[in-house]
Amino acid sequence: MMKKLILTALILIGFSTPVAAQNSIENLYCSDYHGSRVQIITDSSARLIAEAGISNYGVPQIRINPMQLKDLSPNARVFAVGHVCANLTLGHLVKAVDNIYDHYDRVRNADCSVAAKLFYSGQVNKEGIDAIENEINQM
Repeated sequence: MMKKLILTALILIGFSTPVAAQNSIENLYCSDYHGSRVQIITDSSARLIAEAGISNYGVPQIRINPMQLKDLSPNARVFAVGHVCANLTLGHLVKAVDNIYDHYDRVRNADCSVAAKLFYSGQVNKEGIDAIENEINQM
């Protein structure tokens, strides 16, 4: 099962466009499962650090709350937005989950996807991934 998950993550890395690791929200890029560009919107009323959705016109969107994002380290910021991007890239918004176990599987898939992108692109090393995990677990 784990081997299959890792293989899937590596395939997705190869065929998806990663979230750029710039500090500026304006420079972020994400594509959905169709390869369409995701609209990234700054929204101080967003409940979460970043949340994915589909507009009334069918445009994939990520709403980022900059007030919550500023409290994170640069690597954790990229991870948080990358996790939400991975939800769109992996098609998680297309089909509802059947149960809580499916939900947690999707969370793990998105986590693995963004961690693999950050690691294999050379943006962070193993210690960097561990530091992101520790920072997120302390939230």
